[in-house]
Amino acid sequence: MDQDFAAILGEADERLYDIRTSHPGPSGKLPLTDRMLRTAPSGDLFGWSQNVGMGWQPSKLGGKEFLLLSTQGGIRREDGAPIALGYHTGHWEVGLLMEEAAQTIAEAGGIPFAGYVSDPCDGRSQGTTGMYDSLPYRNDAAIVLRRLIRSMPTRRGVIGVATCDKGLPAMMIALAGMKDLPGILIPGGVTLPPDHGEDAGKIQTIGARYANGEITLEAAAELGCRACATPGGPEALAGGPIGKLRDGDLIEIVIHTRTLEGTIHFLGDGDQAVSPEEGAEILRQRPPHPGLAADPYLPEDTRLWAALQAVSGGTWRGCVYDVDRIIDVIEAGKRALGWNS
Repeated sequence: MDQDFAAILGEADERLYDIRTSHPGPSGKLPLTDRMLRTAPSGDLFGWSQNVGMGWQPSKLGGKEFLLLSTQGGIRREDGAPIALGYHTGHWEVGLLMEEAAQTIAEAGGIPFAGYVSDPCDGRSQGTTGMYDSLPYRNDAAIVLRRLIRSMPTRRGVIGVATCDKGLPAMMIALAGMKDLPGILIPGGVTLPPDHGEDAGKIQTIGARYANGEITLEAAAELGCRACATPGGPEALAGGPIGKLRDGDLIEIVIHTRTLEGTIHFLGDGDQAVSPEEGAEILRQRPPHPGLAADPYLPEDTRLWAALQAVSGGTWRGCVYDVDRIIDVIEAGKRALGWNS
């Protein structure tokens, strides 16, 4: 056999075949009882085997179990040096918050578990077709997070640690969906503004400002390096009100800080003020913006997501699905088309 080919296959290095195929396993005994073996779900028993297999002391099994979920991204050393970068600085260090929470649970005699659903950065995908995936992420991630919660049937409660305008809403939706389970939401993130520079919103316009002669190449390079670089979505393509707005339109945004509810109203075009009700009627009759067009590479699932959101009330109803309303619209459409249920 060719020597170079043999070297690639590793046949010349016998150490490659010195493979450990078994291990004594953790020492000790599981604190099982007769009742547990007869009545507990098999998953509960196997879960204990998994726990000690990951290093938990058998003598500490039986404590209350709590699930920690986060949107952590990237891989960092203990000193903070990057091994692999995340999507954005917001989720870069949320693992430190989870670590503190886990240690507190363990010190109180509980057993912490941790899971992760990382999140994208629409600032990074801005100006690309990636935007059509970064905004729908919220709903998709909320579903996955709820599945992770339900897949840990022994958990007594859940702690969600998330950041930014994608992961944090997804975590909020997931926790709100677990109505009978105690939950704690911990907003994270480490994006401090620079002492001298621009915030994470303004810095995303350096390309446009440079092209218009507003800043120099050197200034753009320096500002972009200091800042920790947040922007629309495909719901406008489904006929939503965002796609009908024009330059100069007056928009009112009200956030209720105690109930965490918000409203957005169109109040006129700048020349004439109208009531929220009148504004809604104007937008209903107004055609989409003439410059609005779908990207030719827009994924089919993103178009479906936008349509379902529009049926649910649109972006101005919170970017979430209203399942009952979607079903009602589908049933009404079937009746109008003469389809049999």
